[in-house]
Amino acid sequence: MAGAFGALADDSGAVFINPAGLAQSDKREAGLGFTSYLQDAKMGNLSYMGTIAENRFGFGASFLNVGGIEKRGLNDNTGAVSGLGTFDSNDLALSFAYAKKGFMADSLPGLDAGCAVKFIRSSIDSKTASAVAADAGAIYHASSKINVSLAMRNLGTKMKFVDAADPLPFSISAGALYKAASNFNITAELDEYVNDEKFYPAFGAEYWLRDAFALRGGYKFGYDTSNLGAAAGASLGFGVKVAGLGVDYAYLPFGDLGNIHRFGFWMQF
Repeated sequence: MAGAFGALADDSGAVFINPAGLAQSDKREAGLGFTSYLQDAKMGNLSYMGTIAENRFGFGASFLNVGGIEKRGLNDNTGAVSGLGTFDSNDLALSFAYAKKGFMADSLPGLDAGCAVKFIRSSIDSKTASAVAADAGAIYHASSKINVSLAMRNLGTKMKFVDAADPLPFSISAGALYKAASNFNITAELDEYVNDEKFYPAFGAEYWLRDAFALRGGYKFGYDTSNLGAAAGASLGFGVKVAGLGVDYAYLPFGDLGNIHRFGFWMQF
């Protein structure tokens, strides 16, 4: 759904997008995701949500691997750059989240809120860096058909490799959900990456057939479509759920850079 999921998030994947979404369900769920990313990069995630003493909590682990990066040395006397084999780049983030339904039940009924703390480690060849960050989010159920959301992600320390330090991709997003029918959801989201000064509006839709098969699609604006083509930013996918088990798939084209394929598996119990 092109990332326009903040106001709809109601599964274990909410730990990555908007932790307040953990309060939208009272079930336990475990999820597994895998993404075949651009330039043969691999992404994956594990997620879990449950209840302890009537408190909703979630756990998430995500990783990114880029392998086979060509390593080069300095110029020799002829000006040629010698090859020194290859190296890998790996990123890992662990998230621990808490959410509360009816966060302000007396003054603002319908407001769910959540927060998460993240521990991040990144390695490039033999060098490593780490950071700690926090996420926070809220979902307001304005009516039986409308949700609005607000989320903040990656507010934390810088990643420092040797002497150079870079800030995390801190972002603020606002979203909305309109339930056009019991089986038809329309969503929108605005993402602002503060440090990178990037702005990505997106919209998405989800239609369920017999509460077992979902068709999904969306479009995210802000990509370089002049070079990547108009299809960059589009996403199409589907989901199947039977007896507490589910499978999801999404396809995202990115022109000459290639295509992204995302797979998800989850189990509720």
